[in-house]
Amino acid sequence: MKKRISAVCAALLLTASMLSACGKQVEDTPAEETTINIIQDGSEVVAEGDVTSATGFVDPGANVEFGGTETAPEIAETSVSVNQEEIADLIQGGVVTDKAPVLTEYNVDYKTRYGYNTLNDQEKALYAQILEAVKSVKTKVQVDDSVTDEMWIKVYGVLYMQEPELFWLTSAKVVKGKLWYWETDPELIASMQKDITAKASEVLAQADGKDTFGKLKVFHDYICLNNDFVKEEGFNQTIYGGFVKGTIQCEGYAKTMQYLCDMAGIESMVIVGSNEANDTHAWNVVKVDGEWYNLDCTWDDPILTEVDKTNVRYRYFLVPDEWIHNKSHFNVNKKISGTQLTYFTPPACTATKMNYFNVTNQLYTDTASADSALKAKMKETASNKLRAAEIRVSDKSIYDSITANLKDYASWIKNENSAVKSVSSNCDPNTLVIELDLIY
Repeated sequence: MKKRISAVCAALLLTASMLSACGKQVEDTPAEETTINIIQDGSEVVAEGDVTSATGFVDPGANVEFGGTETAPEIAETSVSVNQEEIADLIQGGVVTDKAPVLTEYNVDYKTRYGYNTLNDQEKALYAQILEAVKSVKTKVQVDDSVTDEMWIKVYGVLYMQEPELFWLTSAKVVKGKLWYWETDPELIASMQKDITAKASEVLAQADGKDTFGKLKVFHDYICLNNDFVKEEGFNQTIYGGFVKGTIQCEGYAKTMQYLCDMAGIESMVIVGSNEANDTHAWNVVKVDGEWYNLDCTWDDPILTEVDKTNVRYRYFLVPDEWIHNKSHFNVNKKISGTQLTYFTPPACTATKMNYFNVTNQLYTDTASADSALKAKMKETASNKLRAAEIRVSDKSIYDSITANLKDYASWIKNENSAVKSVSSNCDPNTLVIELDLIY
């Protein structure tokens, strides 16, 4: 019976998990040998053969039902047949098992969460109540009339994004007093946790002994290099997707990063928002040496038509708000569909000291040094058969000077290394990162 319930719940959630979008760009191999796709004023001029796409995370509350109704979302034809009476019995009973899953010890006190501490006392009590119910895999939470629909959406959304360890919980539906899951079998949940722990332990071992920047780079690189961005797949919004399945969307990237930060003792949080087209998105805010920074693994892991497991970029590795807010990342921590609200205001990210390009000495303050550095980086990248050659410059005038001659750089590297067949530009005027991608 437990396995049957699990399959039914998964069927219910599969279609609903496909309904939102995350601003994730798909990059393709250029068709011409010296093709350059130049990004101007934040908008890419796409070359022939390139495509763009938006796919994404499930906005908590996007599929909200008020008044306690329990109508299931439409089920895809390929999904398991749903027994509505069985689902109704689950919801009404409130408990799907009499045994909570045995999970690896998780030494993070939810009361220390930044998001939790932005809530008022009543909201905090509701947060604790939902958290306990999820840990026990209950489908029903007893709440009185003082808990409004808006309060439930807000608190559920904060908890759902700030507690990455709850990988069996879903936001496919948000109904006051009700909870839905990817999985309800406690034995299977515990087994899945063992798989998560095994992989997370390997990553943490690689980061052991490093400073906070070094740990975050290990986490960032692991997540980007070992996962593919997949929109329509179960657990792609969870740490199970990030550690075990290797298929996630932006929410899964952000939660996997937060889980590793939690285990390493690095203060972090998941932030939601959108891109300029209002496709929903999720990323992290992390604390390094007492200062807050944005970190976006999703957009540092570009989608390619031909998967390249060596490809990772650092454009969004520890950046301030000024570089991304209302430029590439919009509606910061706001729910923009259905009931509109702000989950909480994240801490201001104003520092630049620990930005990747500062720490790795790849920030250039004049055109001549930037020119020499970009050529050296392209040459190094080509000799190692890697893709992304990145540097950052200190101001827009240097950026404009370099990006005005991108075709010359493409011709130069092709003459230097015959293995390079074409070059694609992914330069970004918001972060002042100059990135040329080498195609072999």
